[in-house]
Amino acid sequence: MDSAKIEAFMTLAGQKAREKLETGDPKTRELGAQLLLSEVLEYVIHGLGVTPVVNGTPITAPDSLTYEAKAEPDPTEMIDGLADVAYTMYWNACAFGIPLEEAFELVCDNNLEKFVRLQNWAGAQRELASHEWHCELEVTWPTEVVKVEVLKVGSEFFAVGKDSRGKVRKPSTYQPVDLSHLVAA
Repeated sequence: MDSAKIEAFMTLAGQKAREKLETGDPKTRELGAQLLLSEVLEYVIHGLGVTPVVNGTPITAPDSLTYEAKAEPDPTEMIDGLADVAYTMYWNACAFGIPLEEAFELVCDNNLEKFVRLQNWAGAQRELASHEWHCELEVTWPTEVVKVEVLKVGSEFFAVGKDSRGKVRKPSTYQPVDLSHLVAA
């Protein structure tokens, strides 16, 4: 898997891709945990149709958990744990005949559609005034958006809408990824 599209997403989302192993601050570790576990739970709950139960409580919504970074991270366990996640991910792909690499490329491309490509942008990187949020493309943003910025990745400019917590929000131009042709194959 090529990480270039993920690194582009992270740059546009205001996150930093690291060149070497760093344990990160508590907020970044909590985000990493939330992103990883919510996607795993989405696969388990919605994909496999299995409801995990913790101490008698069923987990039925992938985003229903909260996360707190309370202990110091262990870099060796970070590597081992994530490698185990990748191994079990590939095990599931093999066990169920899932075309994982092709789906991964489609999801990477689709995630980049959460940003509005500004092909004819003549300005610089900056925060847009609210009357400019349409980007001269009739783009609208969810009501949760509190700011729209123009950022540059490589030689291209993108508009990025974020809510008050800094979460990237999807513009009106965004369409969910279509993986149906992979199921039909």
